[in-house]
Amino acid sequence: VEFRPRNELLSFEEIAAFVRAVAPLGIDKIRLTGGEPLLRKDIAKLGAMLVPVPGIRDVGLTTNGLLLGRFAADLWAAGLRRLNVSLDTLDPGRFRELARRDGVEQVVEGLLAAKRVGFANVKVNAVAIRGYIEHDAVPLARFCREHGFEMRFIEYMPIGAEAWERDKMFAAAELLDLLGREVSPLETVPDADPHAPAVEYRYSDGGGTVGMIASVSRPF
Repeated sequence: VEFRPRNELLSFEEIAAFVRAVAPLGIDKIRLTGGEPLLRKDIAKLGAMLVPVPGIRDVGLTTNGLLLGRFAADLWAAGLRRLNVSLDTLDPGRFRELARRDGVEQVVEGLLAAKRVGFANVKVNAVAIRGYIEHDAVPLARFCREHGFEMRFIEYMPIGAEAWERDKMFAAAELLDLLGREVSPLETVPDADPHAPAVEYRYSDGGGTVGMIASVSRPF
């Protein structure tokens, strides 16, 4: 990866100016992402600059969760109310294989810290890779049900960063069947946003929701 020189990156003031310019054009939702946005110094300060912009109704953040425990309270204080956290497994060994580092405990603690400070809109995103997700989907779904997080599964898809092997793709239909057998039957949410990338399902026992991004088997 070739990083851009620091003087070529937008400053917080420039980002805020851009948001103020596009909000009147109909942009009302901002997501801070990356890379890993929590590596950006004082990222909560940027959030606090964007939340009050007239017309902006939602400022969220996507993170790998490793630093979330440290910054959850600051992000909440800045006015953010929505988080997307990437977590493919709760197993330390498989986490090391997939993320190429240790730290599943840090991610879990970050999620629990976010819940403690007040975040109620937290999505946990897992990429469904055959050979892994068969073991991890049910524990992840149960963890999210227990803590009130929305679990979202994303089909393994080609993104250009590395070689893609179609036989590693675990389809959304297979996941729905697995979760229905091992956790609770799922039914489609009837009034879900038709423009959202994920198709939403809810557990028939009332135990929360699951999102499926079937970008390969049912491209949106």
